[in-house]
Formats: sequence, C-alpha cells, structure tokens
Amino acid sequence: MADIQHAHHVRPRSTDEKHDDSGKTSLSPGDESPARLETAAVGDELGLLLNEEETLARARAHPDDATPMFVTFALHDTDNPRNWPKWKKWYITCFASFLNVITCLCAGGYSSASSEIADAFSVSAEVATLGLSMYILGFALGPMILAPLSEYFGRSPVYIGSWFILVIFQIPLALAPNIGTIIVCRLIQGFGGSAPLSNTGGTVSDLWERNESGNAMMVYGASSTFGPPFALVLSGYIVQNKGWHWLFWIFMIITGGLWVIMVLTLPETRHSIILEKKAKRVRKTLAKEGAVSPAVVENISDAHNKADKRSIHSLFAINLTRPIRFLFTEPITIFAAAYNGFIYGIVYLFNEAFPLVFGPGGHDFSTGEWGLVFLGLCVGTVLAAACHPLQERYYLKRVAANGGKGVPEARMYQARFGAFLIPISLFWFAWTSYPSIPWIVPVIASAFFGAGIYIVILGVLNYVVDSYQTYSASALAGVILIRNLVGAGFPLFAGQMYGKLGNEWASTLLAFLSILFAPIPIWWFYRGEQLRLKSPWAREHFGKDEDKPH
Repeated sequence: MADIQHAHHVRPRSTDEKHDDSGKTSLSPGDESPARLETAAVGDELGLLLNEEETLARARAHPDDATPMFVTFALHDTDNPRNWPKWKKWYITCFASFLNVITCLCAGGYSSASSEIADAFSVSAEVATLGLSMYILGFALGPMILAPLSEYFGRSPVYIGSWFILVIFQIPLALAPNIGTIIVCRLIQGFGGSAPLSNTGGTVSDLWERNESGNAMMVYGASSTFGPPFALVLSGYIVQNKGWHWLFWIFMIITGGLWVIMVLTLPETRHSIILEKKAKRVRKTLAKEGAVSPAVVENISDAHNKADKRSIHSLFAINLTRPIRFLFTEPITIFAAAYNGFIYGIVYLFNEAFPLVFGPGGHDFSTGEWGLVFLGLCVGTVLAAACHPLQERYYLKRVAANGGKGVPEARMYQARFGAFLIPISLFWFAWTSYPSIPWIVPVIASAFFGAGIYIVILGVLNYVVDSYQTYSASALAGVILIRNLVGAGFPLFAGQMYGKLGNEWASTLLAFLSILFAPIPIWWFYRGEQLRLKSPWAREHFGKDEDKPH
C-alpha cells in the first residue's frame, strides 16, 4: 500500500533523473532494485518506470498491486542497440548504407539500357525513360507506407519484405515482352527498393546517440549521394558487353545475395519493438508463474507506448497526414524539400544529360565509357565525406558551449560553403562541355558538384532531424516525397531541354536556378533559431537534447 501512495503522491520526476538519453537506468550495477522506483506520468495516471528485472521483482513482491509498470532499458542492457559492441553497430550501419547504394544502382543503372530498350520495343526515348522515372516515383511513394510499417513491425521485417520485392521483380524485367511490363515492374521495384530511404536514417538513430552519430551519418550521407552516379559506372559496361537483359539478371544476383545476408545477419534495432518484446516476456513469465494477479500482468507495458493501445489505422493516419501538414505549414520543411528536390532532380537529370555531352555527338564515348565519367561525382562525394569530421568537430564544440544541448544551426556550418559549390560547378560544367575541350575538365567540374550536393544534403537532413526531433520522421517523409517526385520528373524533359537550349545553356540554366537556393543554409545558420521558435512543432523541443528510446 505504501508503494501505491508513493506512486500517486510523489512529484513525477522526469525520465532523465533516473534514465539517461537512451532510456537506460542511471542506477549503478547492484543498485538496480525495486526500492528505487520512479513515477512516469501517463495522462492523469502515474506509473512506475522500471527495467525488466525490477519489474519482475516488484510484481512478485506486490502480487496484488496493479499500479502500471513501464519496462525500459537498464544501464548496461545488452538488448539496447546503443550498448551493442562497436563492431556490430558499424556492421549494421555500413550494411544498411550499402543497401542505399545498391537500390540507387538499380535506379540509375537503367539509364545505360534505356536506348537499347527503346530500340527493342520501338518506342521513343522519352517513353523508355519512364522506366527510370517510375522507379524514382516508387521511391517517393514507398516511404509513405514503409515508414509507418517500420514503426509498427520494426526495421528488420520491412527491410526483408520490401527488399524481396526488389529482388523478385528483376525476373519479369529481364524477360519483359513489352515496354508496359518494364514501366509497371520498375514502379513496383522502386516501392520495394525505397526501404533504405525510410529505414537507414532510423537505423543509425537506433544504434548511435546523437552526439556520437557524426561518423555514422557521414557514411549514410555518402551512400545516398554516392549511389546514383555510381550506378552508371557499373551498368554501362554490363549493357555494352552483355545487353540490357543481363543488366537485370546481374541486379537480381546482387540484390538476392544481399537479401540472404540480410535475413541471416540483420537484427531488429528499433527501441520500441525491443521494449515491447521485453514487456511481453515479463508478462509471459509472470503469467506462467501464476503467483501474480492478472490485473498486475495486464498493467505491464513498454516505456515507449506505455498504456496506449496503438493500431495500424492510427499509425497510418498520423504518418500519412502529418508529412503533408509539414509540407504546407513548416518553412523549414518546405525549403528543405524544395532544395533536396532540386538537387536530386539534377542528379537524375544528369543520367540523361551525360550521354549527350560525352556520348555520340559530344566526346563520342561508348556506353561504358560515358558511364565511367560519373566517377567524377563519386570522387567528389568521397572527398566531401572525408572533410565531414571538421563539420562534426564544429558541431560538438557548439553543443559543449550550449551546456550539452543540441544546436541544429551548427549543422549548417559547412553547408554555407557547399551551397555555392553547386552553381560554380554547374557553370564550370556548362562552358567546358564543348567537344573541343578535354573531357577531363567537365568531369572535374562534376566532382565539385558531387562534393557540394553531399555537404548540402547531409547538412539539411541533419538540421531537419535536430529541429523536429520527435516529429523528424514526419518532416523527413515530406522531404523525401517531394525530393523523389522532382527526381522522377526531371529526366523526362532532359533530352528536350538539352536539345533545344544546347548543352552549355541547359546546364547554365540549372546553375542560375541553384543560386536561388544557395542562401538557405546561410539563413538557417544565422537565423534558424528564430525560425524554430515560430514553429509549434520545433518550439516544443527548443533548448532540449531529446535522444530517448524511439
């Protein structure tokens, strides 16, 4: 009875008084006893926030006390992904990021085969290009469905199930009897292949605390920007030597091999799913013992959902409506979506533009050779990633000066300069794309473009996550939606734009447009704090360093 009075009359303490940012109890080993109970508010009701062993001990000690108990992680809990060995965390981080590279390989690699597919089915180049655009459209739609599914069922089932779709639909593509089959299957493939877009960022967040996640985010960001241009480096020679059918067979071998490795080695990392399993394990143990009142067992739940009952309907309702609200009401999300959309639009537009500059009529490269020029973008991405520790050092310095609290604006430190690399590199590329100028000159320009997009994209995405914290998934879903819708549309008019304006003026137009976006990182760096204060969603987390189980 004393414990019940304690639970209902003591001042509700915050989780941080007993649990650190990742939800682990702050009690020292040996002091994790039910004598040290904590209250946690759930609506008008108070419950006890305990680790698994504490919950079992208290239930056995008070078999008729139905005070709600919420299971959380213990200090050195090996079930907590953030306590896993570093080698394991790095393996999962790199594997999930590599999935990003491969799904982009399947997306952009199609461009190497589009001309052969157009000839094989006697369709126009624009119709053949739909195979690329439909895949990117699947990229846009997939996260809207797969993101809530990953929250409900966990990361691992979504990775495995959606990636299987990507694998299996390589078969009808390789055996396609008409262009309609290719267009439909590519859309379905894009949906399945979008899982890394919605999952990998969450996986990184599951494994690493925010102030330790800099290098992991560097790898994730590199995979997102390295993947699309790297696709053409490999696919060009495959199509040239084996034909377009073999492109899809080889994609099936690569993606199928990864699927097998995924099934065998990729564990669940989402905290809420793991805590649910722990709470279920506690309830099952107590029910089996039969010494505790059923009411006590029923009032044991996980610390993430607490006593709330969730449903797929409510989960989808939130995830499908909130991103749209963010897109139309939140300036940070609006500008992040516009900037990311423009950048990715150019990246996929280059899939169609590079053959015009370096292929027949330009530098007269073969399919394999003009695919190799995309190495410029890849090299630029890698070099920019190598400079990311400087950005991370600056961010951590600002955090330390702010008493350990997050400083989202510090994420834009390098992006202020990276934003100007994009128009500079595009102007450079535009006016060195004449066949009379050595091919290496525009390739070097593309390397600076690759560096610029890496710096900007990683900075913008980090800024969105830090600004919205709890709501970052919804904000990012809106950003990804617009990004990939634009990415799907740009390749469709690349040929006409470069044909009518010429290679030089078409790229110059893109350079002028990119100048319009360059002030965004500067604006956020110097005035982002005021911008966040005006947002009801971002203001909720202002001055906090929220990094709890999710």
